[in-house]
Amino acid sequence: MESKEHHLTRFHLILLMFFLFISGCAQKISPSKQQISDWKVLLQSQSTWQASGKLAFISNTDRQSANFNWQYIDSKQQLILTSFIGTRILSLKELAQHSELQYDGNTYVDTNSQQLVKRLSGLDLPVAQAPAWLTGTVDNPTNQYDAQGRLTSSAWTDENGQLWQAHYQQFSLVEGMWLPTRMNLSHDKVRIKIQLNSWQF
Repeated sequence: MESKEHHLTRFHLILLMFFLFISGCAQKISPSKQQISDWKVLLQSQSTWQASGKLAFISNTDRQSANFNWQYIDSKQQLILTSFIGTRILSLKELAQHSELQYDGNTYVDTNSQQLVKRLSGLDLPVAQAPAWLTGTVDNPTNQYDAQGRLTSSAWTDENGQLWQAHYQQFSLVEGMWLPTRMNLSHDKVRIKIQLNSWQF
């Protein structure tokens, strides 16, 4: 029959192995949750990404909501808006010299993506600057940042001369970079609430 001391020794060895296993797992998992020291430089260098989430357009007289899938590939954008039951509202694709918008079963063309979307759907969205405001990398001397260097507010003028303001409420670490997950855009009497559910690079 084994002695009490031998049982305690075996128990301590099992506990030790368990804690070593747990610490080993923690070491493998933690790097994905850590901020990269030069994350801003890395983020600005990204030429391809995809984001999805929800948009809510709010004005004094109307409120519209949609799901979105936004892709950025080598300086060109693709945007798909769908209703909450999955019906496609519009599909925008930027090409070399113009943009194409599929809406209500027809295809429309314009050199200005923002004007194209607004003319057909009534939604005013600063598309040209989206790669900067979606990722929180707007370059403006009036920008405000938090203690971690994340953009909290910014303002810019779009290609149509309209002044836009952005306020960022929430961020998430994605591949070591801080990406917005909740933000508000506003222009004149229009406010756009944006929730970003996923980022892929």
